[in-house]
Amino acid sequence: MNEVKIIILGTAAMLLPTSAIIIFVILYYRRQRLQREKLEHIEELHRQEMLEASVASQENVRRQIGGDLHDEIGTLLSATRMSLSQITKYGDNPSKRENLLNQTQDLLNEALNNVRRISKELMPSTLDEFGLIIALKDFTQKMTEHTGVLVCFSHGELIGKFDSKIELALYRTAQELVNNALKHAQSTIINITLRENNNQLILQVSDNGIGFDLEEVNQPHRGIGIKNIESRISVIKGNIKFDVEKGRGASFEITVPL
Repeated sequence: MNEVKIIILGTAAMLLPTSAIIIFVILYYRRQRLQREKLEHIEELHRQEMLEASVASQENVRRQIGGDLHDEIGTLLSATRMSLSQITKYGDNPSKRENLLNQTQDLLNEALNNVRRISKELMPSTLDEFGLIIALKDFTQKMTEHTGVLVCFSHGELIGKFDSKIELALYRTAQELVNNALKHAQSTIINITLRENNNQLILQVSDNGIGFDLEEVNQPHRGIGIKNIESRISVIKGNIKFDVEKGRGASFEITVPL
């Protein structure tokens, strides 16, 4: 009887470490699965936020274009139609007729200029024709001239053009970051740098402004500025790093694989 107890106890003693190992492995893989599911959930939420930001950005662009077409182009064309209808009433008055014709021509020219402006906002002609480097150089020069804020651009020995999607995304991102620095950061100097490293294109935008709280800016009620930028960069498989805090200048570094 004692021998049976000894055998049972011995077997139990041998099985105990094995059972402990089995339980440990089960718990380990369960924890790994839960962490993986949690990570997938976070990634899905991030993708959803990026999608919502992208859709919201597109809707904002559509509203802006719609507003421009309605308020500016529509108004000018309505005035042109009225001017043309007036011309027929002055067939026997050459002087008045000529004035109306000149007025109509001015209205049409203004409408054409507005159409060109809207087209440039959708796809800047400089970017389309000459590429990102020339477009950023042109953009920074104009911003310096029109705002009085020193906006500098450097690209080292980098030359040539890149993929059109990458160029457009980086150009729009630089525009948005510069505009944000001008509107909210009270910056007096803004630096834009473009360089290539290890087959990656790196755009850096920094300013000497008052900075901001990134967590506060990312709140839903504060708009979609940062999420809009992240969404635009994610489309070209890039990533963005923020170095910001209240009380000092902000720096943004966007890295895109070529």
